Amino acid sequence: MKADLKFFEDKDKEIIADLASYGRQSGILSFFRLITFLGAAGLIIGGIASKIPALYISGGFIFLSFIVFCIIHGRILDKVNYLTELSKVNSSYIARIKGDFNELRNIAVKGLKRAEDIGLAKSRLYGRDFEIPDHDYCMDLDVFGKKSLFSLLNVSETSFGRRRFADSLLNPHVSGIKAEDLKAKQASVKALCDKPEVLMDYQATARLGRMIKDPKALMDFAKTGSKTKPAANILGIIGCIIWISVPAAYIIFPDYAAATIPACLIINLFIFMAGRVFNDSYLKACEGMPAQVKTILKLYKILENAGFEEQGLKSLIKGSDKTEGAYESLKKLNSILRIAGLRSQPLFALLLNLIAPLDYLVSFMLGNWAVAHGKFLPSYIDGLSEVEALMCAAQTGLVLPLSTFPEFVESDDAACNAFFEGTDLAHPLIAPETVVRNSVKLSNDIAIITGSNMSGKTTMIRTVGVCTVLALTGGLVPAATLKLGRMRVMSSMRIVDSIEENMSTFKAELIRISGIVNAAGDKKALLFLIDEIFRGTNSDDRTEGALTVLKKLSKPYICGLMTTHDYAMIDKTETGFNNIRYYHFSESYTDKEIVFDYKLASGISRQSNAKYLMKLVGIE
Repeated sequence: MKADLKFFEDKDKEIIADLASYGRQSGILSFFRLITFLGAAGLIIGGIASKIPALYISGGFIFLSFIVFCIIHGRILDKVNYLTELSKVNSSYIARIKGDFNELRNIAVKGLKRAEDIGLAKSRLYGRDFEIPDHDYCMDLDVFGKKSLFSLLNVSETSFGRRRFADSLLNPHVSGIKAEDLKAKQASVKALCDKPEVLMDYQATARLGRMIKDPKALMDFAKTGSKTKPAANILGIIGCIIWISVPAAYIIFPDYAAATIPACLIINLFIFMAGRVFNDSYLKACEGMPAQVKTILKLYKILENAGFEEQGLKSLIKGSDKTEGAYESLKKLNSILRIAGLRSQPLFALLLNLIAPLDYLVSFMLGNWAVAHGKFLPSYIDGLSEVEALMCAAQTGLVLPLSTFPEFVESDDAACNAFFEGTDLAHPLIAPETVVRNSVKLSNDIAIITGSNMSGKTTMIRTVGVCTVLALTGGLVPAATLKLGRMRVMSSMRIVDSIEENMSTFKAELIRISGIVNAAGDKKALLFLIDEIFRGTNSDDRTEGALTVLKKLSKPYICGLMTTHDYAMIDKTETGFNNIRYYHFSESYTDKEIVFDYKLASGISRQSNAKYLMKLVGIE
């Protein structure tokens, strides 16, 4: 697949035109709202003052026009708000296609004033809250951060979707994952790639709903909600049927009929006060749910209306409630919460409860919903989060110049899965206009990569790691072709010492390398990435230590890449190892600069540009 920049640029023009149109309509409606309000107020006041009924009746009709204008204007403003968010979403796609991470940040904080809000927006973009320092590869492969896989690919706008995508990047090698499961994910991702408008609509709607926090009130209610008690139901019924006494009194005791109305109001007042014992838990739950339920319902509606035919997506959208489905179930809950919204004003709520036991009705409906559908709610949220993670996995196909769905080794044998063969691989975080593509094949063997400083060695092994991680999420990878096994990815690249933990760089690296060696004992498919092994110790120890590690990692179910400048170690691997392959990067020199081609080639390079680099910076 290829990114379609023109699609998003054309979409940007369309959104701008729509915003201008709705902006003009909003201005006109604002004017008519003002005119009708002033006209209605003037006629009503004038009619009352002059005692001319025609004037204040006319004022009443004009005031109705004012209300209509307010309703229409509100809808226009909702459309403007939606288009504003859609514009940000679309601009983010353009920034991703151009590899402009600074613009992504600017879009994320656009319109925000408070430092706290700006910080939160950046945090959501970078995903640093998911960082795990001692993770297998999190820190080495730029999974999170300003210029990271997460900031490039994340389009989830809900807290749970964001968390699911982060987890898919951190734990793609989940034990027992099947090739057919990954194929099913790929089919879902393909269906999402084919409908970028749906993804954008979904994202803009979620942004408007501010789904940055978990729907805790909703989830708690779904877990604990139960039917209302029989005593509460009886009181609610009494509050309704006592009004029958009014027409009955006019027929049987007409002289006392007038007294029945205040009597009914007083009885309902007592019923209302007694309801605090029965209804409080239901009514408090209502306070935290409406906005999030409304947004989740809108998101499900977008997915329902998209008309996806792919079975995996259809199953996620349907949910585990096979009788009605997620959308219909949440629609019922939303209707109940809209009724509950009538009691948002205390005095109005009291008036409604005096007329009829509204609190009992709301509690009764909520209780019944919780019993019938509450148990399915976690699956609704889980389904939505998985859809969002798949949307993120689809981004590689929507924003990178070249991408493809990888093919997986069908066998479950660990030795068969220690395999990686990719052509025209690219690192997704390098700007499209400067990225250089390479091809590499690993099959139960170890690739040792040599070359001088800055020649591309580290980027190469990162590229292999990143492509493997992306492949195992079920998404596309930045390559022309890729076939690989289902492997655990482990790395030792960015080694940092720690004064607090009294840990030197060398000790920190030993811990990383020992983790990889220990994982080799699991006898499961493993891909390791080691950059400049044991750089923190003397040359003799480095050579012997590296050879020991290579021997321990020379297993049929392991493949990996290692970069090094240790030519003594390389010389010793030329005998005694039959599973090592040699690759290198090279460069050329001019009087003023080093020219790198960043192309991976077979063989060993013994070039060194350290003295030349020192000369360039004035150290001779």
